[in-house]
Amino acid sequence: MTASSIHNQKSTIRNPLWWMVGILLLAAAFRFLAIDAAPPGWRDDELIEVNMDRRIADGWRPLFITEAEGHEPFYHYLHAGTLLLFGDNIIGYKWLPMAFGLLTIALSYALARKMFGANARVALLTAALLAVSFWPIMYARFGLRHIGVLPLMLGAFYLLYPSPRPASKRGEGVKGVGRFVLAGLLLAAALMTYFAGRALPIVLVGFLVYLLIFQRSIFKRVWWRYLLAIGIAALIALPMFIEISRTPGGEKRTEVVGGPLIELRKGNLRPAIDTTLGTLGMFTFAGDPEWLYNVENRPVFDWLTGLFFYLGVLVCLIRLKRVGPGFALVWLIVGIAPAFVSIPAASFSHTIAALPVVYLLAAYGIIEIVDKVASRQGNKRLALSTYLLVSLFVVGLGGWLTIRDYFGTWANEYIVRFQYHAPTREVAKWLNQNPGITNIAVGTNPYQLVLDPLALKLDLPRDIAVSWFNAESALAKSPDGLVAFTALQAPTVEVRQILSDTAQLQYRQPEFEVYLIVNQLGRPASPAGAFDEGRLVLRSGDYPTMPVRPGGALLWRTYWLVDQPLTQSRVKMFLHVLNGQGEVIVGDDREDLNFATLSQGVSFWQISQLTVPNDLPPGQYQVEVGWYNPETGERLTRSDGSDRLLLAPLEVIAP
Repeated sequence: MTASSIHNQKSTIRNPLWWMVGILLLAAAFRFLAIDAAPPGWRDDELIEVNMDRRIADGWRPLFITEAEGHEPFYHYLHAGTLLLFGDNIIGYKWLPMAFGLLTIALSYALARKMFGANARVALLTAALLAVSFWPIMYARFGLRHIGVLPLMLGAFYLLYPSPRPASKRGEGVKGVGRFVLAGLLLAAALMTYFAGRALPIVLVGFLVYLLIFQRSIFKRVWWRYLLAIGIAALIALPMFIEISRTPGGEKRTEVVGGPLIELRKGNLRPAIDTTLGTLGMFTFAGDPEWLYNVENRPVFDWLTGLFFYLGVLVCLIRLKRVGPGFALVWLIVGIAPAFVSIPAASFSHTIAALPVVYLLAAYGIIEIVDKVASRQGNKRLALSTYLLVSLFVVGLGGWLTIRDYFGTWANEYIVRFQYHAPTREVAKWLNQNPGITNIAVGTNPYQLVLDPLALKLDLPRDIAVSWFNAESALAKSPDGLVAFTALQAPTVEVRQILSDTAQLQYRQPEFEVYLIVNQLGRPASPAGAFDEGRLVLRSGDYPTMPVRPGGALLWRTYWLVDQPLTQSRVKMFLHVLNGQGEVIVGDDREDLNFATLSQGVSFWQISQLTVPNDLPPGQYQVEVGWYNPETGERLTRSDGSDRLLLAPLEVIAP
């Protein structure tokens, strides 16, 4: 048996579709299992997008979403549909990216078969690597729109990829044109899904240039179809781009991450050179540096699989005149190019359009090694056994590393648990285990007063009244007295002092602790007051009573009751020291509670601190307290029409 005959028989895989069923089941396990543990909670971006999706589900119809540095809308419309179908919960939000992750694997298999012939080995191994590898799993279990580009891109590429022989007359007819129209629709959807989708027309144009140089007969057959698909995509996406051009700051993402590009336009090459070199090293040296999406600097591949990837790239360069290798190289270069001129270098988000071809090239490199063995040994059975053994080893190694690094290291890293609101999810689990609890107050980081409530709601299958406050300088008490503190923000010394005087520890674990407040603290306020038509009532206070010298630090504790839900969802408290003309000398304005979550009967302590100016003359100074809307500056009023309450005066003595 000759080497060429072995090459023609190349260890054929029988029944490849059954192999694909097994691969997809393996991929589903890596994507659907332990979904409440990895990621360990909700990322801020996910919570922001949930809000967008819910508003779309409720009837909002944006052409372009200007919030959060700008979002293309297509994926959000799909997400709104899954929320309507499954509800506002982890399944309603995570089902879509997981399904798109599986669809990406299936379409990568189909496209790889087109690119590298009828033999399914490259395609099957590509699918298997995608099924178990860190990068695709990260984005399939992460709810953002990044993953949405991949199946749309792969579907368009599959429809547009040229056959090795001219199509039949039947294929040239309406049915044939329909494929390219559908490809245009998919390209349009990708353009309207994520910024990386803008690379797809460039991939196709780059491929046309390649065909013009190396495969002119194919170029003559397909050029108009490619331009037709791109034209359809551009026409459909045009209203969105017009909306972006009319929106101030519509391309804010470029300002945020496009520093090297901005410098390049000014003639400064150095930043772009640095990010380009960093991106080229992402495969085996150092990958995405952000813990948000990766174990810090973890490369795409281990060194063994990475060497197969480099071999695949090298073989494609050697066989550049073949259409499959040529398309793969164009796709790879354009797919990773956005990271050449953006930060951080090697960003897995910015290079996501290249994700499928990266694993395809690794699979291609492995097959080349197997074929060399087959050619030398002249043994078809040995070639098949070698392919299976090498594939199982590489896929098994990739799967083990993903389990170790994604489900182990990454999901349990402190910074990841902080960034993904993991303590809030732990509170939700505890509340689910204690169905008798119907209301609770929760202290968190001041920057999470809006997003943390949504994170808890998504993880809670039942309705419960939860009041949220900033554990740095406030302490809320639910009607039943239960209060929890997440590890996102430990109580300060001042808050713990109140707890020591009023509460008993009920439950503690590393992610959060729960107290029961059994009594109140503070002396009766003088004079008593109520704001917002009696909805917000000052019940008591603890004020400085001793004279203070200039430069001294002061602390006020005021204790308030929400007698009825407020008319405004956001209010900010002010505490000011005034001079004789009623002007503010020094003050402390604070927004430490999410009043949209405070129900009737909730009470809270507000801690206000300030430092007396060093040059303040001795004497008595008025102290005022009140509330206002931070968006409009409008103050809440009392029943007598005034917009402030005077507390006990502050006495300043000589140094």
